[in-house]
Amino acid sequence: MNGNEIESGDDGVVITAAAACCSLGTDRRAILEAMLQDRVGIDEAPAIEGSFPPEDDRVVRAAQSEPLSGGEPDRAETGIRGVIGAGLREAGLEPAVIEELRAAGTTVEAVFGTTLGGMRHLGHAIRNDAMGDYARTLTATVNRDALEGTGIALGGSTISAACASGVSSMSLGATAILLGEADIVIAVSYDPISEFAFAGFSCLRLVAEGPLRPFTADREGMRVGEGYGVFVLERASGAAARGAVPLARVLGWGAASDAHHLTQPAPDGRGAARAVRSAAVETPDLVIAHATSTPANDAAEYQAMAEVFGPKLREIPVTALKSRIGHTLAAAGSIELAVLIAAMERGRIPAAANAVPDADSFPDLDLVLESREATIERGLVVSLGFGGADAAICVESSQASPPATAMLPVVDEIEDVVVTGVGVLIPDGDEEIRPGERMIDDAALEGLDEPRAVRRLARFARLVRAAGRLAVESAGLDESMVRSAAAFVGTRFGAAEYTLDYYEELIREGLGAGNPLHFAESVPNIGSAQLSLGLGIEGFTLSTSGTRLAGLEAMHLARRHLQSGQADRAIVVAAEETHPRVRTVLQRLRLLDDRPCAEGAVAFLLESRSSAADRGRRGLAHLASTSISWPETSDWRGAADALAATLAAEEGPLRISGADSGRGRPGDRLVDRVAKGRPCSMGDLFERHSVQPMLQIAAAITESNPATVIARDEAGGCGSVGIQSISS
Repeated sequence: MNGNEIESGDDGVVITAAAACCSLGTDRRAILEAMLQDRVGIDEAPAIEGSFPPEDDRVVRAAQSEPLSGGEPDRAETGIRGVIGAGLREAGLEPAVIEELRAAGTTVEAVFGTTLGGMRHLGHAIRNDAMGDYARTLTATVNRDALEGTGIALGGSTISAACASGVSSMSLGATAILLGEADIVIAVSYDPISEFAFAGFSCLRLVAEGPLRPFTADREGMRVGEGYGVFVLERASGAAARGAVPLARVLGWGAASDAHHLTQPAPDGRGAARAVRSAAVETPDLVIAHATSTPANDAAEYQAMAEVFGPKLREIPVTALKSRIGHTLAAAGSIELAVLIAAMERGRIPAAANAVPDADSFPDLDLVLESREATIERGLVVSLGFGGADAAICVESSQASPPATAMLPVVDEIEDVVVTGVGVLIPDGDEEIRPGERMIDDAALEGLDEPRAVRRLARFARLVRAAGRLAVESAGLDESMVRSAAAFVGTRFGAAEYTLDYYEELIREGLGAGNPLHFAESVPNIGSAQLSLGLGIEGFTLSTSGTRLAGLEAMHLARRHLQSGQADRAIVVAAEETHPRVRTVLQRLRLLDDRPCAEGAVAFLLESRSSAADRGRRGLAHLASTSISWPETSDWRGAADALAATLAAEEGPLRISGADSGRGRPGDRLVDRVAKGRPCSMGDLFERHSVQPMLQIAAAITESNPATVIARDEAGGCGSVGIQSISS
C-alpha cells in the first residue's frame, strides 16, 4: 500500500462495530471466551446438504455455526442478517438513525466479501429444478435480502479475493471513506457451511482427517468452517460527531498476489510478505496468522513473517485460530479481526489448539500454546487466499497510549485516471454454435496465451486472460509494469460450465466425488486469479460477481484504488461464457427474451495520468466518472429510483444497457419514464451480461465519442461509467 503518514490526531478510519458469528459463538466476546476455555468448535455438521455414499463410512465434520442448525438454502441470508443487525446496533445505527443520517446527507455504503455467495441455492435448484432458487443464487439477491429493514440501500458490491475477502472488503471500505465517497461503510463477509466447499477442498486433498495442528511437523490439512463478520467503518470525526465510541483504529493494510499457482502458495511467501509489510506499520503486539494447518500454507506464511519481522519475530506472539473454528473462508479474516479486538478489550491472547510447533522448521515462531495475559495495543491479521490472493490488516486499540502513526493511502489531490489500453474479444459472425448462443472462434484466441497453460482451463478463465493480454499489448506495458499492476475482474456468471458440471457430479455421486479442476476453476475469484497467473500480476487482485453491473463495479473499484494512490495502474476485465442451462433458466424466469446469448470479454488498462505521462502515453480517453447505486426497495419503484439517481448525476450522451432494455422490449417503458425525454442509445442485439456495458465503453473510446454508459440489473442496481476525450 502506497501511503502517507497520518498523525495520531488526524482524521483516520475507525471501527465502531465488530460483529461475528462462528461455531464458537454469536459475538466476538463469546467466541473469545470459548477459546480461552480451550474449546474447539469442529464437530459433525448436519447442515451440510449432501452426504457420503452408503459404502463410505466417513462422517461429515466441519465447524458449523450456531444457532443456525438447519439445511435451508437461505442459510447465508439468515446468518448475514444476524451479524448485520448486531453490528449496526453496536455502532448505534438502528434503522431510524440510518435513515435520519442519510436524509441529512451522510453516505452509507455496504461491501460484501464471499467465496460461496448463494451457492446453497444452486444445490437446491439443481436437485429440485427450483426456479426461485436459481434466481437467488446470484449475490445481488443475497445482499438485497440481507439488507432488508436496515435503512441501508438494498445492495453493495460483492467481491471475492478467496479467503482474503474479509480483509479485502475492509480495505475497500476504508478506501471509499478516505476518498470522501462514503461516510460510513458496512463491510460484510460471509460463507455458509456448504457441500460445495466441503467436497471441493476434500477433492483437492487439503482436508485433515484428524485435529488441526498449525505449524506442527505432522500437520495434514484444514477443516471447512462457517462464519459471518460485519464491521462498521467511518471517519474518526464522523464517529465523534454522532457520539459513537471507536473500538479500534485502522493503521494500515496491504494486498498482493503470488502469481505462482492456483491452489498452492508461493513457497517463499513473497506475496504474503508484501501484504504484511504494507500493513504492519508498527511492530504488532499480536499476529493472528492465517495458519490453515496445510503443509504448504504454514511454511509459506512463516517465511513471509520471518522476512518482514526478521529477528523481532521471536518476540511477537502468534496465534492460529482456525485450529478452533475451522477455515471460515471469506469470513476468516473478519472473524479473526473481531477476536483480535475482543482480545484487546480483555487483555488476553487465545491459544492455538493441538499445536506443538516444529522448532526445526519454525525456529523463531512464538506460537501461543496456552492463553496468556497481554497488553495488546496493536494487532495484525493475515489472510492468504486461493489463487495467491494475500491480504493483511493492522489495527490499534482505542486505548493505545501513545497512539501510533497510521500509514493510510491519503492523497492531497485526486489525480485523473486515463484509459491507455483496450482489449475486446467477441464473436465475429452470426453463426450459432449452440441454439441461441454465439461463441468466439478458437482461432481468435491463438497466440494470446501459452497453449499448455490454458488447455484445461474454464472457458471463462481463458477469455479473461486473453482479453487482459490484448489490453496490456494495446497499452504497451513492459513486464515490470504489469507485475506491479492491480487487477479487477467482473462477471455475472463466471465459469458456469465447470461450476454446473462439478455440482451435478457432487449431487449425483456424493460428497466423496468431485473433479478438483472443476472445483478450482469454479471459485468466484477465478477470473482475477487466472489473470494474475497468466500475466504475472503481483498487485491487489479481486473479482466482482453476481450482477449485470459486475464489469462496471470492477471499473468503479479500480478507479478508487488508483485515485487513492494504492497503485499506478490496473487491468480491468469483464468476461462471460455461455451455457444452455443459464439461458434456459433466465428464459423460464422471464429475465431473457429471444435474443441470442454471446460469450466475450472486454479489458481496459487504467492508469493515473502521471503514470501514463511518465512513460510517454497520453491515453486513449479520460475515465471521468464511475458510480454504483442500489435501490431503496425491492420492487420496480426501487429500480426506477436508482436509475433516476444515476441519470440525474450524469450529463451528455447516454448509452443504456441491460435488464431487458433495448427498443421494443419491456425495459424501455421504465427507461423512457425515468429518462423523461433525454436522448438514450439503447438496443443490445445480444445478451452479453456484464460484458455489454463494457463493450459500449470500448466503443465510446475507439470511436472518440464521449458518453456515459449506464447499466441496470434485475436486482434493481444501476451503474455508470463516464468517458471523455483527453482534450475535454
